[in-house]
Amino acid sequence: MTRERRLAASLAILSLITIGGAVGYTVLEGATFGDALYMTVLTISTVGFQEVFPLSAAGRILTTGIIVVGVGAALYTAGTALEMGLERFLGGDQRRRRMQREIDRLDQHVIVAGFGRVGSHTWATLQAEEIPTVVIECDPDAVQAAHDAGAQVVEGDATRNEALEAAGIGRARALIACVREDSDNLVIVLSAKSRRTDLAVISRANEVESRDKLRLAGADRIVSPQLVGAHRLAALAAEPRLDEFVDVILHGKLTELRIEGFEVGEGSTLSGKLLRDADIRNLSGAQVLALETPDGDIVVNPEPGAMIRPGHTLIAIGSSDQVERLRTVAQG
Repeated sequence: MTRERRLAASLAILSLITIGGAVGYTVLEGATFGDALYMTVLTISTVGFQEVFPLSAAGRILTTGIIVVGVGAALYTAGTALEMGLERFLGGDQRRRRMQREIDRLDQHVIVAGFGRVGSHTWATLQAEEIPTVVIECDPDAVQAAHDAGAQVVEGDATRNEALEAAGIGRARALIACVREDSDNLVIVLSAKSRRTDLAVISRANEVESRDKLRLAGADRIVSPQLVGAHRLAALAAEPRLDEFVDVILHGKLTELRIEGFEVGEGSTLSGKLLRDADIRNLSGAQVLALETPDGDIVVNPEPGAMIRPGHTLIAIGSSDQVERLRTVAQG
């Protein structure tokens, strides 16, 4: 629970104790509500004034209870308020300014909008790949969770341009919109694309009908967690051995493998060659998975006789060194 919520809860409890004590004095001692309320406040505050009206045995028991419960609630409320005040005026603003300075120095980073279940796992995956990442989040609990995880956080609404600017959208390599509501993801995609049309924008879609809207808004890639999960479950049932192999690739010793695409340049030694003659495997060590034409058509597992032309994109898998060697060869 955040400090704000703890303070609100403690204030509510203190108010209930105060009102309950006043009602108790009214019933037990026959005092007016004003005198009873004054007596309750004096008891909780422990200022030491004399009794407003004589107390019966039942009244003394009630007073003892108010002292035990009320004073504890008052001290807790005061301590929480003091802690919030010190952090806000001494530490909180300073922490936000320091973090903003760190974000301002980032370049080619990824912006993750939302730190819920999907966003937090997305951030963790990017961290494992050592990709600099900035989180945008407005929910206080999620903000605290992001801080606790060690994320660089912009506290704000990702649907607003000022939050995107604070996250360094002008220098980012990609933005991932993964807040809970599809309508918010739609606004984030529109806002991001209005700021930078060349920015790679990936969006989460909870509903099937949202996919077309997000695509029209400019999202480059759209992922439906439910759909991915459904395919995963089906794969477990249909091809359990193959799925185990994929698990080893993703989470075992081969996690360093990367899949990347490289556009073939005019001066590349690969230009104008058949795939079989390009000898990409020996040149770089990477393995070609697909060939994308300038029109956007993707040929998965292309035939050895496929022609490599300038403007084609080679999609390959390999280690970091292997894909970097292929990048050098492909770009010429």
